[in-house]
Amino acid sequence: MGSPEIRVEVANAQAFHISEDAIHEALRTALRLIKKTNVSVEVILVDDSTMCEINRTSRGKNESTNVLSFSEPEELPRIPGEPRSLGEIYLAPVTIEQRGENILFLAVHGLLHLLGYTHKSKRDTIEMERTEQEIWQKLLQG
Repeated sequence: MGSPEIRVEVANAQAFHISEDAIHEALRTALRLIKKTNVSVEVILVDDSTMCEINRTSRGKNESTNVLSFSEPEELPRIPGEPRSLGEIYLAPVTIEQRGENILFLAVHGLLHLLGYTHKSKRDTIEMERTEQEIWQKLLQG
């Protein structure tokens, strides 16, 4: 059996001027820090109209948003020897830029949602924010 694998795929069909390598490395670092291996995640960069449609369809909100995450259903069959897919993270670079947010931070935020972190309760929010900050500090240190 090979070494544990972490796969991060970034789809940027609209050719947003964003470092796909930076997103890739941020998520790989985050996964290593929280000791998740043999996993894969897909990041899709979308325009605001696409994000609005996804948000309307999935959450009933008729507006664009910065990040949405969709976990891979556990019951999906896995290919033996392949990393387990955590799911997909959708990022809207235009909305993110307009709000003055950091796309790498939001990619990590989306990843944590795929791993089961939420901000439904105050306790959940505190735990998620603590983990985000730990990862962010590590990323800033290089």
